[in-house]
Amino acid sequence: NDSLSAAINTSADNSVPLFSASELAPTFHDGANGAVLGCPHYARSCKVRHPSSGRLYTCRLCCEQEREMPLRDQDSPLDRFKVEEVLCMRCGTLQPSSNRCVNSKCGKPFANYVCKICNLFDDGQHKSIYHCPFCNVCRSGLGLGIDFRHCMRCNACVSLKDNNHVCITQRLQGNCPICHESMFESTEPLRGLKCGHVMHLSCFNLYMRSQTYTCPLCKKSVDDMKEYFSQLDAAIRMQPMPPAYANVTSKIHCQDCGKLGEVNYHFVGCKCTFCGSYNTRELERRPQNN
Repeated sequence: NDSLSAAINTSADNSVPLFSASELAPTFHDGANGAVLGCPHYARSCKVRHPSSGRLYTCRLCCEQEREMPLRDQDSPLDRFKVEEVLCMRCGTLQPSSNRCVNSKCGKPFANYVCKICNLFDDGQHKSIYHCPFCNVCRSGLGLGIDFRHCMRCNACVSLKDNNHVCITQRLQGNCPICHESMFESTEPLRGLKCGHVMHLSCFNLYMRSQTYTCPLCKKSVDDMKEYFSQLDAAIRMQPMPPAYANVTSKIHCQDCGKLGEVNYHFVGCKCTFCGSYNTRELERRPQNN
């Protein structure tokens, strides 16, 4: 291919960019099948040129993966908003970023979905994407007012089906409390907790395997625990305390409703008399006054 050869060969004209053979080689979304152009992250027929180093990457996540590899020349993070050039993987033409190839002999679109703000190209089947002007990034979904809305206080897109949304200022700006990776630009599904805090869905599943049902940040219950608490009720009924502990009470702080109370002590758990939660912390234990 003449375009590829011209880009590989060294030229006295500094205006001709130089790329390695691996940079110019097409990559595929479906791996060894080689039927769908792209990468493991996106189906697309173009590569983006790093705005600082000038190297070619199929997507910004591919750049991040290479940055994490040892014994490699580490590039700076790829700023998607500053990308100005792309390379068509069909014909090898380097060109300004747009929705289709400018080569008249090619002229094919790079993807079904193209965002000229984020320089996002995605040809994935059965995938809906929209650009949120408030988040200023592309999100999975049909769009604002269709299946999502933007919460200005949280600065996050919230499903219209979420009728119990709890606002936490800038809740996606921090890192996941489990893996400590960024959540705002994460391509992984997120899981909102009952308290309003958020973590990656995969991290949530891993966290719940440890049989911990409290938020790692605020210690409130992560979900509706009524069924679990009813099981504790049954366990307490079936296991009365021995006479030595029959009159012992506990001063507790409920981590769900935040109230203080005094209840009969039981080794299974101390139930909040205000909200019925067993997510309580024992502050003091003492014999009951006669």
